[in-house]
Amino acid sequence: MSNTNNATTSNNKVFKTVIFRGGGYSPKPLAWVGLSVFISLILMLEVLTRAGIITSLTMPIPSDVFWTLIELWQSGLLFKHLAPSLSRLVVGSFIGCSFGICVGIIIGLFSLARAGLVPLVAAIFPIPKIALLPLFVIWFGIDETSKYALIALGTFT
Repeated sequence: MSNTNNATTSNNKVFKTVIFRGGGYSPKPLAWVGLSVFISLILMLEVLTRAGIITSLTMPIPSDVFWTLIELWQSGLLFKHLAPSLSRLVVGSFIGCSFGICVGIIIGLFSLARAGLVPLVAAIFPIPKIALLPLFVIWFGIDETSKYALIALGTFT
C-alpha cells in the first residue's frame, strides 16, 4: 500500500484528506503565551503603580503584595488565617455536593420529581449566588451557618 493522503472506507470509496485551512489559526498548544501575558500584565501594573498613574488605593503594588505574602508565610500567620476559609470551603462544598448528588439521583429516578425540581433548579441557576448573601445572613444569621449555606448553594448549582 502506498503512502498517500487518501483514506478508504469499508466500501472501498476513496476520500481525499483535507489539509486544515483555518485562516491563519492552527490549533497548537502555546502555554507560554498565557504565562507571558500574565507576567506582562503584572509588570505593567508594577510600573503604573510605581509611577503614580494608578494609585495604591486602587491597585496595590504587585511587589508589595508578593513581599507581604512572603512575610505572612514565614511568620505562620498565612496558614492561621487561611485555615478557617479552607475549612468553610471544604464543609460547604461537601454539603453542596451531597445535596446535589441526592437531588440528581431523585430527578433521574422519578419523573414526578423531575417535573417539579428541574424548573426550580433551572430558575435558581442563573441567580448570582453572592446576591443571596444578605438573605442568607437574615435567614441563617451572621455566624458560620450562612457561609456554609452560601458555599453549598454555589456548589449545588
